[in-house]
Amino acid sequence: MGTTRAELRSMLDAEGIRYTEDEDYLRASFATARYRDRTGTRAIFVALRLEEDGEYFKLIAPNLYWCPSGPTREAFLRALLGVSWRTKLVQFQYDDEDGEVRAVVEFPLEDAPLTARQLSRCLNGLVQIVDEYHGAIVAALREGVVDFSSVSARLELERQAAELYAEIGADRARRRRDRGRLALEE
Repeated sequence: MGTTRAELRSMLDAEGIRYTEDEDYLRASFATARYRDRTGTRAIFVALRLEEDGEYFKLIAPNLYWCPSGPTREAFLRALLGVSWRTKLVQFQYDDEDGEVRAVVEFPLEDAPLTARQLSRCLNGLVQIVDEYHGAIVAALREGVVDFSSVSARLELERQAAELYAEIGADRARRRRDRGRLALEE
């Protein structure tokens, strides 16, 4: 059963995602806040691909980084593995012949179609993870230092902010509920 290319196009259209088509895949580009490609562009290019008659889905962000052999390669590869360890979704692939690094999300669909929610999570997750960890990855590549402390601190602040917003929302809901109860009692 899997998923057809037409279904994949339909999901992208429904989300308003612009894309182009190639013989083997669909291409899209997503803006980033931190990640910059080799030309300085703040965007990640992704290829969406169905394989095995639509029973296997692949999302590939090719040419994210290049790391030929050199003194910082070990730290760079450790940083990529560190990102994979800290996150659930993204894997990195390294071509040791030319040093290209790709981010990949892939999984079997087998007898179930890809859902719009799965596609959205894959696209958003890949872009968000690469963007979030870009500074640590580049530091490892340039300086040979693996340090996730700035990412951890930023993620902790974002978690605390999300908790605060949830608490504020719950407080507002309680006040609305209490006002409604008071109005009924009068």
